[in-house]
Amino acid sequence: MIFLWIIVAIVMFSIIVLVHEYGHFKSARIFWVRIEEFGLWLPPRAKKLWIDAEWTLYSLNWLPLGGFVKITWESPNTFYIFNKKWKLYNNEKLEKTLKKWKKVYDKKWLEVNKESRKIILKKLEENRADYNLMNKPYWQQAIIILGGVIMNFLLAIVIFTILFMVWVKPIWVNDKIATNLNLKLIPTVEQSIESWLLQQGKWVLLYPVESSIAAKSWIQEWDVLLKINSETVSTIQDVQRTISENWSTPINLYIERKIEPNCEINKNCESVEYIAINIIPSNEWKIGSYLSENISINQDFEYKYNLPNALKHGTLETYGHTMLTFKAIWILIKKIFNPETPVERQEAIQQISWPIGVVDFVAQALSGGMMLIFIISAIISINLWVFNLLPIPALDGGRFLFIMINWLIVKLFWKKSISANIEWIIHWLFFVLLIALSLIIAYNDVIKIINN
Repeated sequence: MIFLWIIVAIVMFSIIVLVHEYGHFKSARIFWVRIEEFGLWLPPRAKKLWIDAEWTLYSLNWLPLGGFVKITWESPNTFYIFNKKWKLYNNEKLEKTLKKWKKVYDKKWLEVNKESRKIILKKLEENRADYNLMNKPYWQQAIIILGGVIMNFLLAIVIFTILFMVWVKPIWVNDKIATNLNLKLIPTVEQSIESWLLQQGKWVLLYPVESSIAAKSWIQEWDVLLKINSETVSTIQDVQRTISENWSTPINLYIERKIEPNCEINKNCESVEYIAINIIPSNEWKIGSYLSENISINQDFEYKYNLPNALKHGTLETYGHTMLTFKAIWILIKKIFNPETPVERQEAIQQISWPIGVVDFVAQALSGGMMLIFIISAIISINLWVFNLLPIPALDGGRFLFIMINWLIVKLFWKKSISANIEWIIHWLFFVLLIALSLIIAYNDVIKIINN
């Protein structure tokens, strides 16, 4: 079963990431930007598959985590070449110096020879090629960089639309994050009651605390409290009021209790019995039991629409889950960096799980069938595009931010504000930081799986 979980997680995650990378690939092709490689999974490379007419290499790699697209000079060719004062050249000054045949030195303080000078000059000239991403108009760069997140958004819409056309049920009732979003697959308690997913019945459910007055009086979990002293109770407030009016006085609780005999023999799992229990509340007006509204799940509840309505609700569901994800990330950040208690920070850190935790997530989702797997896939696709859209260097959102900053500065001052070399170094440093963070999260995921 563990092997099956891993295979399903790899396939699901790979499809979602490849759809993301295809967004970059297709938009780059539209604007005639050369793509050096489209890889299934991550390097090191296992096998070269083929090279297409546009000179793009398609490869199979060893690490089974999605895939990648290598766009020609997404980052410029740069070199560690120094002058005699040990000052590093930028690309522009290096090219001028090489063309004047002045002496330059590598990082080992060896003079760069004639053959190496020609190679460097060729690479520097290629930086200005029209098929180079960095040389395209800013609006084309932006579309190519955002192509991946756009495809993940569209993938979620397609999955939700198909599910709404076939049939789908809500997977969870949101009682954790306060929101006004109208989500059909993760509705709030109020929305669930309004749509009849949750059916609110009369009376009140009892959940006795261990060793409490209620537990010692043989009250059990899921007992339905119908009456107190022949007075019908319909709400939690009714129960609290009646008990507070009768503290230290014997009261009679009239209870409905489900009988759970051997279901495989007589199939009678829903039969009930009625019990009268005498109990004396404490002087604090309590009997030692949690109270809950008598709410049951409508097992026959489902959504099923024709194509136009399915597309409408699929789009709205994707938008709603996107907004909920942004809100969840903000709450998580607040709990980590500004927690009300140390426990709150620890709980928030434990909630971070990616991507090994997907295996454990899939293990639980498999028990819910293919419908739940598809829903989880759509939600992961949404999480991927939301995470990539964050304005963090090395992510698509960070690259888009640099494009917008440079575009704005060029419009205002006719000069690019952030050099390609500096931008590349910033992205590289944050990439290393994200890899380190991913390893920490992966370790945390493994520990959680082992403990479970």
